[in-house]
Amino acid sequence: MNNKDWNNPIMVICKRTGKVYTVANTKEALNMLLNAWPVAEGKAFMMALQICADVERGQGQSLEARNSFVAAASEAGVPLEMPVIQ
Repeated sequence: MNNKDWNNPIMVICKRTGKVYTVANTKEALNMLLNAWPVAEGKAFMMALQICADVERGQGQSLEARNSFVAAASEAGVPLEMPVIQ
């Protein structure tokens, strides 16, 4: 069985408003990519969409979704904070 929750949530910072969003699982990442992402193109963006959708369908691992989300943020210049949970 696949656990879609991420062990370490990601804080996404909106450059326009300064608002911080917490993304703690694959569903939240997919929702942000589809509805609140500043760009709708790019290799990492497309890959993140596919991987997150696959994980939501039970194919793949949540760590893959998290890593692809981080790569899409890097590609789009979206600031992230990844707090270390002890």
